Amino acid sequence: MKILVPTDGSWAAYAAEKYAVELCKRCGGKIVALHVYDPEISMETWKVKIKRELLGRMQTESDTLEIIDRVKKLGEEAGVEVESVIIKGKGRPSDEIIKFVNQQGDIDLIVIAPTGKSHLFKLFLGSTTEGLISELGRLLRVPVLVVPKPD
Repeated sequence: MKILVPTDGSWAAYAAEKYAVELCKRCGGKIVALHVYDPEISMETWKVKIKRELLGRMQTESDTLEIIDRVKKLGEEAGVEVESVIIKGKGRPSDEIIKFVNQQGDIDLIVIAPTGKSHLFKLFLGSTTEGLISELGRLLRVPVLVVPKPD
């Protein structure tokens, strides 16, 4: 079994990372930890581009490596193989994830948190999760498991 875990380093994503590692440990398989690094966030709804500085601290390359290393550490502790993938995208993370899954062709399951770091989307399901779920059966033919965020 090959499980994709898109992560943004948030607390909610950590719960999904832990769940995916435990699932792989029980069922056998491999984790693919994916982080989409996007210096600008494009928000089609409002037709504006907002730089990360407005949403919080600017993400650096070392932040990106720390996010992926956290998943690798969880895998090592559980004896689960973790492959890391970093994509420098220019669009919505959900689009980059779908493109990656379709290119790979061997992802069996996507495990993701309901929300991520973007403060603008905390009122909603989460733009990346919502983007993946909305494409199920159309552009995305892999099941998506949404792990509840911790209290």
